[in-house]
Order: sequence, then structure tokens, then C-alpha cells
Amino acid sequence: MPEPIAFVFTEEQRQRARAEALRRQTLNERQCRKSRNNGGEKAEKGELALRYHLLGAAGEMAVASYLDIEHELFKDEEARRDSDDLPGIDVKTRSNHRHDLIVQRGSNPQKKFVLVTIENQQTLLRGWCYGYEAMQERFWADPARGRPAYFVAQDNLRPMETLE
Repeated sequence: MPEPIAFVFTEEQRQRARAEALRRQTLNERQCRKSRNNGGEKAEKGELALRYHLLGAAGEMAVASYLDIEHELFKDEEARRDSDDLPGIDVKTRSNHRHDLIVQRGSNPQKKFVLVTIENQQTLLRGWCYGYEAMQERFWADPARGRPAYFVAQDNLRPMETLE
């Protein structure tokens, strides 16, 4: 398993990620758009959806900072299928340090997918792989029942030091 890299946010990075998460949630609510994470878009489920936006924006910030490309962050005004979080990179942030990298079936096989885990205020950059490496039948699973995807265990990821 690749050795994870611990990341510590500056206050400015934390505020920027929080602002982006709030912007995403507000836009989704204004457009009555349902989230793809089953978090909902309105008051009763809005807090869960906002939590997912906060998690995602924080993971994107951590990877961008690690790669010294923060200027590439948060460029999309609206979420689009197959858009990049960073150039050529999709950041997948999970709320438990044991969780696997998730890659959806229709993803771009040439894109790089990075796993970040955030739990108990500790952020770890876990590793990465290309989409085509993730899209193997052995990784196909449906642990949440009804949302199948490729789940790549952390020991199958490349070390963060090899990500360009």
C-alpha cells in the first residue's frame, strides 16, 4: 500500500474550500438539482449534501496544493459530467480512512483518479490510478446496494509522489 501523505490546510485554503462548497450547494438548491450522492437538494437533506460538497472541495484543495496548482481550482461554474476537478484529474474524497477509491463506469479511462480521505480532521492523500486501471471487473461492486461502481482498494493505488 502506498504511504499516505498527510495534508494540513491553511486557514485561507479552508475558507476557500468552504466558500466553494457553499456556492455549489446554493446553485444546486436554486436549480432544484438533485445531488448525485443521494444527499438531496433541499432543507431536510441539504445538510448532508452540503457535507459532501465540503468534503469534495477540501479534497480538491488538498491535491491542488500538493501539486502546486491551486490556480486551477474551482473553474467550473456548474457541475458537468466528465469534467475535471483539476486538469486531467478527478479527486475522490471519502469520509473514512479505510475507504476505497470509487470510479464510475462511464468515467474517462485516460483520466487520473486521486483518493483523498478526511476523517477526524485528518486529511490523507492516499494515492492514484488511471481510469483504465480502475475499470477492471475485479473492482466492480455494489456495497451501498443500488449504486454500483469500481471500488479500488488503497493497496492497488500508485504513490502520490508519482502523480504529475
